[in-house]
Amino acid sequence: MKNIVLFGGAFDPIHNGHINMALEASTQLDADIFFIPARISIWKSQSAPIEDKLQMVELAIKNYPKLHLSRYEADSKEEVNYSIDTVKYFKKEYPDSNLYYLIGTDHVNSFHKWKDAKELSKLAKIVYFKRPDMVVDINNVKEFDMVEINGELKDESSTEIRELKSLDTPDKVIDYIINNRLYFMKKIASYMSEKRLVHTISTAKLSYEIALANNLKDAKKALIAALLHDIGKEMPMTEQKEIMKKHFKEYINYPPVIYHQFIGAYLVEKDFGITDPIILDAIKYHTTANSNMSDVAIIVHCADKIEPTRGFESQNLINGLKSSLINGFVEVLKSNVEYYVRHNIDYKNDLQMACLNQYLK
Repeated sequence: MKNIVLFGGAFDPIHNGHINMALEASTQLDADIFFIPARISIWKSQSAPIEDKLQMVELAIKNYPKLHLSRYEADSKEEVNYSIDTVKYFKKEYPDSNLYYLIGTDHVNSFHKWKDAKELSKLAKIVYFKRPDMVVDINNVKEFDMVEINGELKDESSTEIRELKSLDTPDKVIDYIINNRLYFMKKIASYMSEKRLVHTISTAKLSYEIALANNLKDAKKALIAALLHDIGKEMPMTEQKEIMKKHFKEYINYPPVIYHQFIGAYLVEKDFGITDPIILDAIKYHTTANSNMSDVAIIVHCADKIEPTRGFESQNLINGLKSSLINGFVEVLKSNVEYYVRHNIDYKNDLQMACLNQYLK
């Protein structure tokens, strides 16, 4: 008899935690897993249209033969989709299979509130992952004959991905979010013109490529920092100066064209709630650079200068960074200085010179 696990949810968006749960359940129950994105979730608000959520699930599970996508709830014409109806549908479609219904610990504790919960638990065995930070309602476990799935439960959150505090989701999903301007991309776009946004996306993708080529453990921090590096660029100069006077007095005498790197770091913390010092420093010094830069800061600085939409041939510099981050950085710095001299740009501020003195010895 074939075992089938039904895995419903908002998947807004799907993340690595969802995939980990599905793979563990598939292995332990020797089962095929059906992801069933809800068209409208009665438990959570949703941000992305259902077709986008379906596309992201499909991209995320594409290389796993035992993971499947079901459009049953997405295509339903009902105002609300109840799990009991979904289970009955699969019972009819797969009458000779053993059905399981996979839920999280939070749903274990509220399961008695579900529509026709008792009947549902008779039609499909309820299985769940126990979260270490949550106490399971043992009464519900007993009443509905639930079974715990053992395994590491990764602490991912769709909310954190939507807010760009994490990108712990497959790369193909990240690309889809960026290319289709979903979630955090809508907010980022509100800070800049379309031309600036195109540059931002190109910088972010190049940053991630360079980080991956160098096996950087913080590769996704480089991607996040690059996506946010220019959000202060188009703020009116009067507002930039006010923020500089209040928060960055030590740099107030720098050329105003540099202000946006400091403004960006300020806005990222204030408006996006991101406090990671690696991300903030990469944004704060992405124009001037600085001494003792992190790998993430080096990558964002370089990608900002040489990303393809800049309009000059930079492939050799890109290849150099992918081959050796530090050696490639040195070559980018040399190229920057040549550009500054050729165009009579005053680049000799303290931050820039601290960087050049350290890395161009």
